[in-house]
Amino acid sequence: MKHTINDNVLGRNRMNEIQKINQLQVEVNTWKRLLTFFSDENVCLKNRLSEILKNGFDRKLLEEFENFQTKFIKQDETITFLRNDIAELDKLLLNEKLGMSVNENAINRKLEHLRKNIVNSEGRFFQLQLNFNT
Repeated sequence: MKHTINDNVLGRNRMNEIQKINQLQVEVNTWKRLLTFFSDENVCLKNRLSEILKNGFDRKLLEEFENFQTKFIKQDETITFLRNDIAELDKLLLNEKLGMSVNENAINRKLEHLRKNIVNSEGRFFQLQLNFNT
């Protein structure tokens, strides 16, 4: 079988695409681990709040404790939304890797959206954790 220059260029381009997808999948897996960490830490915060409420506390702080409980629940919701978005991106990347026709703009939009939301969520979570600990 005779190979042409175009065949070699197309082969290299496809290999570059697959390497790019592999790198993006590494980023996605990092986000999954980060969300697992957030989820675990959020459980710890809720458990600590529960212990405080069981062991007697200043009733003047009840409203503040209720506020934290609400924020912990919202954090769980945020984690769920982010996990769903990550699963969608993961599916797009897998389809692209398998050679299925995927709109590259859809992948790029999803990536930028997730990167922004992960950074924002990370900042809000660590601020919530800091506020609760103080």
